[in-house]
Amino acid sequence: MMDSNSIKKNLPLTDWKKEFPMLSRYASNKLLIRQDIVLIGLCFQRMKMIKTYYRPLLTAFPLWKKTIDECMWPLFEQSFHDNRHIPLDIPIEQHQQRFHDSVKYVESQSWNLLKENVKVRDLFDFLDYHRNTNVLLLNMFSKQANFLKYRLITALYLQDKRLIQKACEHAEKEMSLWKNYSNFEETMGKLDTWRSEFYQLIDQREEIMERIRINSMDKKIAKLKESHLII
Repeated sequence: MMDSNSIKKNLPLTDWKKEFPMLSRYASNKLLIRQDIVLIGLCFQRMKMIKTYYRPLLTAFPLWKKTIDECMWPLFEQSFHDNRHIPLDIPIEQHQQRFHDSVKYVESQSWNLLKENVKVRDLFDFLDYHRNTNVLLLNMFSKQANFLKYRLITALYLQDKRLIQKACEHAEKEMSLWKNYSNFEETMGKLDTWRSEFYQLIDQREEIMERIRINSMDKKIAKLKESHLII
């Protein structure tokens, strides 16, 4: 454990890394693993109003973007809760006292996504849960769109025709809802244009996989441990 002086200054990544050995330090506030087409793991966010508190978040970053900088915009950030369903905001000075329980909450609410082998079903179930329970996403069409791309690119990576078909069906269902929002075009442009670009991803599979391969060779990313998606 960290001494009291260190706790006041630093986020306690060392302790978290011991409990989640599959994750590696990527930055001063991130522990990540390379999971085929994304980086996924835990981000530790200092609270804006109370700097002496930190909040663990389940997060993922896409590897299919054109640059590493673009890749580091998160696909999602999911908070954890204690047994009273209160967000898991941990006072840094009480880290040692609360750490054991905090680890249990994070383990039980990570949807089995931080393991060496991750079932696609668990990933998609989590995306559905995050989409349906995060009220901030209701009008964030760009985030919703990224989830649809995440599903499709996962299916393309695994080269599974059934998953590709289901990803397309899921996208059509989502797009049918977008028609009812007058502000969709203000942020995303014409729906028909977005639909066309979405389906173009299927023909662009080789290009997308090459971008993932190149980004995975980045010096910091290449040092991370690997996790794999399984059907």
